[in-house]
Amino acid sequence: MNADRPGAPGSEPPQKDPAPGGQPGVDAAMRVVLRWVAGTAAVLAVAALLAYGARAALGVAIGGAIAAANLYVFARIVDAFLSRRGRTASWTLIAFVKLTGLMGGVWLILRSGIVSGVALMVGYASLVVGITLGTLFGPRPPEDGAGAPPGGPG
Repeated sequence: MNADRPGAPGSEPPQKDPAPGGQPGVDAAMRVVLRWVAGTAAVLAVAALLAYGARAALGVAIGGAIAAANLYVFARIVDAFLSRRGRTASWTLIAFVKLTGLMGGVWLILRSGIVSGVALMVGYASLVVGITLGTLFGPRPPEDGAGAPPGGPG
């Protein structure tokens, strides 16, 4: 009788909606944050183009792309660890490769002199700004009390 209502006795628990394209590890909130990071990087790159020229805009765009890629891989690694999908050792290796690639890639970019370090860091700052804006203006967590601290109202 009430079995078709979510949360009613006898009903199945609601299932987590898979991400479009079958991408496990990137939920709706993270997709919103990733969009904010990429959007912030794009706005900063356009501002750098208008204020300082093409080379500065390229540096900001590269920094923003590194920030978005870093956040995406980080989200996948954390999801794999928390959900215990696959072998933990392989995700540890991926995390190590990510860190090494990030440090080595930035070192190579700076060493080659393609872009300035300041422009690269302005672009990478889109990570902080995008996470902040995505958290403020992204989807709200469910108000079912699941995330309430112990002893709190609920």
